[in-house]
Amino acid sequence: MNEALRRSLEPVLHDIRASGAPMPDVRDQEWADDGASAMLWSSDGSGSGVRVDATAPEEDRIVMVADQVQEWVIKELWGQAATNWPPCPSRPASHPLTASRRGGVAVWTCPRDGTPFSPVGSLA
Repeated sequence: MNEALRRSLEPVLHDIRASGAPMPDVRDQEWADDGASAMLWSSDGSGSGVRVDATAPEEDRIVMVADQVQEWVIKELWGQAATNWPPCPSRPASHPLTASRRGGVAVWTCPRDGTPFSPVGSLA
């Protein structure tokens, strides 16, 4: 797997494990021309691609990957549990946090008011 993609996935996968959300089977299957791509597979055999711009700064790559993996997690949770992963601490029954860049760090933030909660990769 492309090193930039692998490093960008690590913090997001940590947050999935920490929260108990479904974990994708990440497979090194290049489908983008630049080689910075992989597939996220579900237990039902469906998959979604994930890619990153390997030339972007690391915090931007983490945000890119977090957005794509978050979509995968939400689809996995559909019909089984709340789909607001990761839940916003301010409004846990309302919406998920959003990955964004703040001060050179990829952080989970409230999409409603922009409050940053924790760096991506540090959910407990």
